[in-house]
Amino acid sequence: MNELVFLKHKQALTTSLIIAEGTGNEHRSLIRLIQTHEEYFNRWGKVKFVNVDLKSATSFMDGRDSDNSRLSSDGRNKPTTIALLNEQQATFLITLLRNNEVVLDFKSELVDQFYKMREVLRNHQDPQWQTTRFDVKEGYKTLSAVVHDLHEFAVTQGCKASEKVFYMNFAKLLNKTLGIDAGTRDELAAWQLYEIEKLQFIARTVIKGLLAKGVDYHEPYRQTKSTLEAYARLSFIPQRLLSA
Repeated sequence: MNELVFLKHKQALTTSLIIAEGTGNEHRSLIRLIQTHEEYFNRWGKVKFVNVDLKSATSFMDGRDSDNSRLSSDGRNKPTTIALLNEQQATFLITLLRNNEVVLDFKSELVDQFYKMREVLRNHQDPQWQTTRFDVKEGYKTLSAVVHDLHEFAVTQGCKASEKVFYMNFAKLLNKTLGIDAGTRDELAAWQLYEIEKLQFIARTVIKGLLAKGVDYHEPYRQTKSTLEAYARLSFIPQRLLSA
C-alpha cells in the first residue's frame, strides 16, 4: 500500500484525500463529514483545511509545497480543498465510515503507519540520531563540493550536462545503493544514517582520487557505482534497511 502518513512541521499527518482514496469513498463526502462534525475533530486540535495542487501531492507531503496552490488535479485554475488530519482526527474519521473489507484493510494499514511514524518522531528526540543526521547533512555538503569539482572538470572535456544533473545522478546512486526512496532520510534509524555517512565518504574518496588522475569524466561515476555496489553486497545494506 502507498504512503498514508507523512511528516509535516514535525507532526505525523494524513489527509482526507488519502482516506477517501484508500476506503473507496468520495472525497467531497468526507470533507462534508468532517465539517459536519468539526466540533468533535477539533478536540484533538483544530482541523486545517488547505488548497493544494493534487498533481504535486507528494511535494506537498514532503513540506515543499505551499498551503495554497492555484491548480487542481483536473488542470483547471481551481483549488482542491483537503483536510490535514493528525492521528486522533484520522482515527475518529474512519470510525464514522461503514466497514467493508477494503475499509478494514485500509484502517489496519493506517494504524500501522501512524505507529511507525511515532517511532520516527521518537528517533528525532534521540541525541545520537540528531548528531548522526547532522553528520550526514555535513557529509553531503562535502560530497556536493566534490561533485561540483567533477562537473567543472567535465565541462573542460566537452560535457554539456548541467551541474544539477550531476548532483541528481549521485544522489540517486546513493539512494539506490541503500535501497531507500528519495526524501526519506529523516525516517531512518541512527544506524541507517551511519551507513549513508559511510557511503558518502566512499563516494567522495573515489571521485577525488580519479579527479587527481585526470581520467575521462565518465569514469568517477562508473567507479563510484561499482565501489558502492561492492560495499553494499559485502555489508548487506539493502536487506538490512528493508528489514529494519
